[in-house]
Amino acid sequence: MSAFRNRMTITGLALCAVLVTAASTMAAATTTLTKEQISQDIIGKTLDAKRMGLSVKILYQNDGSVTMKFPFMSGSGTWSYSDNGICMLLTSGPRKGRTCVTFEHLGGNKYRNSEGIYFTVRK
Repeated sequence: MSAFRNRMTITGLALCAVLVTAASTMAAATTTLTKEQISQDIIGKTLDAKRMGLSVKILYQNDGSVTMKFPFMSGSGTWSYSDNGICMLLTSGPRKGRTCVTFEHLGGNKYRNSEGIYFTVRK
């Protein structure tokens, strides 16, 4: 019985090692999008997200304009590329001012920005 327990313990430890390696590999798979990837995946598409519990739709237009629509308010301004993301300058709405974010692709049409906001890209 002791040999069986030893084999089960070794098997369990090996399985844990495999799971930890797989989890760290999956975490490393999410990398910051390049300008080219942002242009292809984000720009010109509607992004659906939640901000402070409210649904928000964000659209970074190809012409450099940006709009945000909440259920009872909206905002607009301009956007431009930064070194590794985009910056937007909202001139109206609840978040007036300049903010810069990067994006990570989480798989499928799911993304997260550097502010921790998860969103879905509508195709």
